[in-house]
Amino acid sequence: RGRRSAAVFVAAGLAAALLAVAVVVYATTPRAGRGVVVRVTVPRGVTTNELTGILWRAGVIDRPWAFQPLALWMGVADRVRPGMIALRDDLAPWVVLRALARSRGLARVTVPEGFTRFELARRLESAGVCDAERFLLRTEAPDMLQRAGVAAEPGASLEGYLFPDTYDLPLAADVDEVIGRMTRVFSLRLEALKTRHPEGVARALGVAGADPAAVDQVIVTMASLVEKETGTPDDRPRVAAVFWNRLTRPDFHPRLLQSDPTVVYGCVAGPRAGLFAGACGDADAGARMPITAAMLDDARNPWNTYRHEALPPTPVCNPGAAALEAALAPAATDDLYFVARPDGRSAFARTLDEHRRNVRELLGPGRRRP
Repeated sequence: RGRRSAAVFVAAGLAAALLAVAVVVYATTPRAGRGVVVRVTVPRGVTTNELTGILWRAGVIDRPWAFQPLALWMGVADRVRPGMIALRDDLAPWVVLRALARSRGLARVTVPEGFTRFELARRLESAGVCDAERFLLRTEAPDMLQRAGVAAEPGASLEGYLFPDTYDLPLAADVDEVIGRMTRVFSLRLEALKTRHPEGVARALGVAGADPAAVDQVIVTMASLVEKETGTPDDRPRVAAVFWNRLTRPDFHPRLLQSDPTVVYGCVAGPRAGLFAGACGDADAGARMPITAAMLDDARNPWNTYRHEALPPTPVCNPGAAALEAALAPAATDDLYFVARPDGRSAFARTLDEHRRNVRELLGPGRRRP
């Protein structure tokens, strides 16, 4: 009887040892995936069984019957934060469990071309990434401007330098890290475009008064106008040509760009920066709001390109790659005017008389705009 008990004890010990080895091997062996990023969404109040099923269906783990006891032992379901989490499909289960336990969760945030930093701040806050006002304050902070190479002048901000893209951002993220990621993507994209279009850089340098430090500001500000004024992608290079012609043609004076989005943007950014308090009403940068005669006539608005010549003091939105390229490579035309068609495209003109005919045909009698 004693020998039988000992044999049973030894067998149980061997079985336990083999089971432990099997668990360790399973937990530490990377999954045979493709090395691609897999994003899973963890709901609030998830159970261990539900979490295991989510990971298995997403292709993050194999053998859910083996993974679930490990997850239960670590208490991962109680520690994981709800939201989107980025994992890879070739991780060992132990690495997956640690990532889940430490992750804050991710929010996928899409920044459309032409978004202002005010619109972006609201979107980031609604996604749970960061506080909107904190984001705006840091996009105006001198140290952040210096990091991005933006001159810290009155009204300056990182408007224009927050590249439109889709980002997976941590919930309750560090604002500076969010801003830094967007400005780094912008810098890489702009430098690549400048390398492809040296003639565009030279054109911007001429408008910048031969100041190399101001070249990027000229390019980005021009691109922001193109982004806001273009209804269809094909029109971007030609819209850019209109603005460049107005800035550089010796026979065009005064050099007024007459762009509605600049007026709207100034109505939001100007009062915030303490530069003016004008006749703006309830302006909302990015919204398509009615432009009043008082807004157009208000010379106190530094961004009012109906009253102030040349480019506005800052970009008026965050342009995408296509608008940046159009600013660097405008169409070869003599156009000086354009007006929007009902289909979203623009009708272009080289002379004021031709432009007036376009306006009459497209807008009908009695319409003052544009």
